[in-house]
Amino acid sequence: MKNYSLFLIFALVLLVSCQKNSENILNLEASIEQSDELKENPLLMKPITSSIQPKIKTMSTLYGNDIAFDYAKTNFSSDYPENAVLYEVTWAQKPDELWFGANIPKSMISVEKISFLDKGLILYEMFQGKALKRVKTDNKNENLRIDAILSQKMAVSP
Repeated sequence: MKNYSLFLIFALVLLVSCQKNSENILNLEASIEQSDELKENPLLMKPITSSIQPKIKTMSTLYGNDIAFDYAKTNFSSDYPENAVLYEVTWAQKPDELWFGANIPKSMISVEKISFLDKGLILYEMFQGKALKRVKTDNKNENLRIDAILSQKMAVSP
C-alpha cells in the first residue's frame, strides 16, 4: 500500500509539472506592424549579426536580404553588390520574465535601411515610431550611420 501511495504522489507531481502554461509568451510588443512606408518586414529576413548597448539599454540586429546575406557569408568587406539590402533594427530592452538576468526586446526604436543601387549608389532611410514612419536625416548623420552599420561583420556560428 505504501508503494501504491508513493506512485500516486509521483504521478500527481508529474501531471501538475507537465501542464502547459496558457499564457501567451510571444513578444508582440517587439514585432513590426505593417507600415505604408516600410514595405518589407526585416524580421522575416536573414540575421547577419546582433549587438547590445547596455549603457543605453538597447539591442540591435542587422538583417539582410538573400543577396546581402550571401555576400556577408563569404566576404569581409562592406562593398555589398547591387540589389543588396540591409536593415538595422533597434529595440529598447526589458527584463525577460522567463530567464533571470536576461534581457529581451521591448519596443522598437528604429529601423534603418541601406539599399545598394546600381553604379555604387547607396540609399539610407530611417523609420521610427510605432507606425514606422520615414524620418528625415542630415547627410552627416546618414554617413556616420552607414559607416557604423557597414562596419559590422557577420556573426560566427557553429
